[in-house]
Amino acid sequence: MRIGLYANPVKDTAFKVTREAASLIRQHGAISVVGPEYRDTALCSDGLAEQNDYATCDIIICLGGDGTFLSMVHQTGCENIPFVGVNLGSVGFLPEILPDRIRLDDAIRRLVSGNYHVEERMMLEVSCYNASHQLLEFGCALNDAVISRGGSAKILTLDLTINDDYIDMIPGDGLIVSTPTGSTAYSLSAGGPIIQPELSLLLITPICPHTLHNRSFIAADTSSVLVRICDYPGQALVAIDGREDIYVESGSTVEIRKSPRTLKLIRLGKDNFYAVLSQKIQARGRTR
Repeated sequence: MRIGLYANPVKDTAFKVTREAASLIRQHGAISVVGPEYRDTALCSDGLAEQNDYATCDIIICLGGDGTFLSMVHQTGCENIPFVGVNLGSVGFLPEILPDRIRLDDAIRRLVSGNYHVEERMMLEVSCYNASHQLLEFGCALNDAVISRGGSAKILTLDLTINDDYIDMIPGDGLIVSTPTGSTAYSLSAGGPIIQPELSLLLITPICPHTLHNRSFIAADTSSVLVRICDYPGQALVAIDGREDIYVESGSTVEIRKSPRTLKLIRLGKDNFYAVLSQKIQARGRTR
C-alpha cells in the first residue's frame, strides 16, 4: 500500500507528526509518499518517504486542520483517492484522527490493514459567466461557493433563481451556496442550519441581507442554482472553498450544481457528527 502524507508545516513544526506517521507506515509494511513540495525537507533526505505524485497513492493522510484538508482536496490528480485527516488545528470538522480519540499508531495500523470504511461527501461544481454568458471560470467545491461584495462597501444585490423559478432579489453582503459538509462553515456563521454531512442537497444562505426576513433555502441535489449580479458599482467576488477567487462584473451569473465528483472520506469508526458538534463549536470560541 502507498500512503500519501500532506502536511501543514505551520501546524506540524519540523514535520514532527508527519515524520512519526512516515515511520509508522514503514513499520506496518507500507510506503509513505510526499509531493514535490517536500523535496528539500528531512522527510525525503532521511529516507522516511518517497517523493512522487500523490496520484500514485492508495490513500492520503492530511496533517493539519480543515484548511489543510481543503487544500489537499483541490490537488490535481487526487479526485478518486480516499482521504483521512489528522487534526493538528484548533477545531477541525473534517479530520478523523484526533489526539483525544484515535491514536496515530492505531489509526495507521487500521489504514494499512484496510480496517476502515469510505464515506462519500457531495461536492459542488461552480460555473461563472460574464454578461454575454461566456464562461469565465469553472471550479469544484467541497464546502461552499460564496458570492460577496469583494472590496466594496456598497450593498450587493443578487437575483436568485432555482430550476428556472425566480425566487427573490437579495440585497446585502452576498450569498453562500454550500454542501451539507459546508453547513458548519461560513453558512453556519451566517445563520444557516446544521445539516448531517452525509446528505445530498444544496443549502443557500444569504449573508446579512438588507430585508425584513433572513431565511436559508434548501434545494434538491438535482437542482440548478443561478445567481445573477445586479447593477453593482464594483466587482463582486466569487470564492470557491475560500481558495479560488473570481471577480465578476454586473450582469454576470454564477451557476451552481451538484458535481459528479464526490470526496471519498475515510472513517475509522462510527459516525459521531452530532456527538462532537457542540464541543467543536464551543472550542472554536475558546481557541487562539
